Parts: sequence; structure tokens; C-alpha cells
Amino acid sequence: MARFREGTGTGLVVALGALGVFSLFAWVLVFLLWIALSIYAIVEWIGDGRPSALAVLLIVVPLVGGLVTLAGVGFGLIGKSLTPKKRDRI
Repeated sequence: MARFREGTGTGLVVALGALGVFSLFAWVLVFLLWIALSIYAIVEWIGDGRPSALAVLLIVVPLVGGLVTLAGVGFGLIGKSLTPKKRDRI
């Protein structure tokens, strides 16, 4: 029985692309958290100097949620563009 190997190259390209995108998202998240928490530290240094766990939580949650939402929208648009159009049956 013959093996079915038509999609192997495509599958590898998609897997490597996903690996690259997820790695990029991780570094973007680290960079944005670094910037946001640095700004928060400067504001606290100028202000009363008492850090708040709630403030840090309110910085981290929207950043992570926003990146996950943007990733979902991006993947949805890419998937929609790759899906073949339905044709009318005659």
C-alpha cells in the first residue's frame, strides 16, 4: 500500500511558521511588560512609593488579553483567507 505524503512539506512550513509567530508573541509580551512595569515603577518612585499588587495585575491582564485577542483575530483572518470558497453545485 502506498503512503500518502502530499502535505508533509506544507505541514512543516505551517508548523515552523506557528513556532516563529508564538516565539515572536512571547518576546513582544516580555518587551511590553518591561516597558509598562518600568513606567509604573517610575510613577511609584515619584509618588508615594508604595507598590500595589492590584496595579501590577491591572497592567499584566490587559496586556496578555490584548495580545491573545490580536493573535486570535490574526489567525482567524489568515484561516479565512486560506479557506477555499464554496461553489454552487449545478
